[in-house]
Amino acid sequence: MKYQDSSGHHIILFGDSIKLLDQEIKDKSIHLIFADPPYNIGKKYANFVDKWPTQEYYLSWCYSWLELCFKKLHPEGSVYLMASTQTIPYLDIYLRQHIHILSRIIWHYDSSGVQAKNYFGSLYEPIIYGVKNTKSYTFNRDDIKIEAKTGSKRKLIDYRKAIPQVYNSHKVPGNVWYF
Repeated sequence: MKYQDSSGHHIILFGDSIKLLDQEIKDKSIHLIFADPPYNIGKKYANFVDKWPTQEYYLSWCYSWLELCFKKLHPEGSVYLMASTQTIPYLDIYLRQHIHILSRIIWHYDSSGVQAKNYFGSLYEPIIYGVKNTKSYTFNRDDIKIEAKTGSKRKLIDYRKAIPQVYNSHKVPGNVWYF
């Protein structure tokens, strides 16, 4: 199923993501991919249980749709891949064969809901950020800057500059995010 917004600039596709990627999306046309696939951890949804027969089967499935993503990714495109803490090491190694990893991000959150009883529960989601071409890609740093918790609040002076000045109070966030 395909829906286009009133401006004509955005299209939403509903259906099997692998079929849609393969049949509806032109090769080398996507500039940004954010993938947050099922985690293979047994979570139950309305009509789906997030559990594959084996870890190998799950990884094989991930590699198949990732291959399509790489095929569809623009030569100057970027990828963000979010996955479970159990799976991210395997996907990290796989991604290194296809893209240049620029950052490994930790999205830290409060897990006051369901919590582990017999081991340390996860309080974060790992996200890998990579690009096809390290010399040419889009990173909108001015759109994501945050107020820095550095010397700027205390009006400390940066003496490393040719003309000493107060530290900049807005910076690109680091790789640990807390929302």
